[in-house]
Amino acid sequence: MRRASLALGIAIGVAGLLSVTFGAAIQDRSAAQEPHTVRLRNGSVLRGRVIRFENGEFTVILAGTQSRAILHVADVESIDFGGTEAHVESPRAPEAMPSARPAQELTAVTPASEPAVTLPRYTEHTVKVPANQEWTDTGIDLIKGQKLRLAVSGRVRISATQEVGPEGIEQEDPDKLMPHHPSGGVIAVIGDDNDEFLFIGPAAEIVAHRSGRLFLMVNDGSPKDNSGEFLVRIQVGEPPRVSAKG
Repeated sequence: MRRASLALGIAIGVAGLLSVTFGAAIQDRSAAQEPHTVRLRNGSVLRGRVIRFENGEFTVILAGTQSRAILHVADVESIDFGGTEAHVESPRAPEAMPSARPAQELTAVTPASEPAVTLPRYTEHTVKVPANQEWTDTGIDLIKGQKLRLAVSGRVRISATQEVGPEGIEQEDPDKLMPHHPSGGVIAVIGDDNDEFLFIGPAAEIVAHRSGRLFLMVNDGSPKDNSGEFLVRIQVGEPPRVSAKG
């Protein structure tokens, strides 16, 4: 049976940035369904399907579930793509980099037979945030201590002449909910009975300071005359574990 081939190229630049390119040529449908095996540097093994590499992180759909694991490239030792195993070299610090370095080659390694283990993972949501709406309900309920990653894209109009991105713009608006942060920038709140607002901007990684529903909006005192919407990608970590008291 012919197997799918998957080539992985890893290049480490002078600034210490890592770029990974996946190229797939699937010749057999059954081969395309074979699970990938991700081996971590701490000895753990994760089985599923690697679907994306972005911003230094692999996204893996866990075998037998709809859940996703987000793995930083520095934690990954190798990935077996169903017959072809690629060794992933951890990126160096910028000061340790040579002035020029060729792309790292894939190194074949002997498959190990460690049992699969359960790893902490993130679930991913995509939410549209209209600029003319006071609060958008994300449908995400958080537990105090839960970790969030948010990435915002798009542009909106906060007046007839002013267009902004998720970072917002500095302008006077005494009625906006966060008066000391840019107008039109994306903000958040946890719980509908709370006024501890959080500025998100283009991206943020936060820890929930309380339990409750997550809401998003633009930082504008008069949103009804706005137009457009932001697209917010939200990765939600597992709820914190509560230690049993003996």
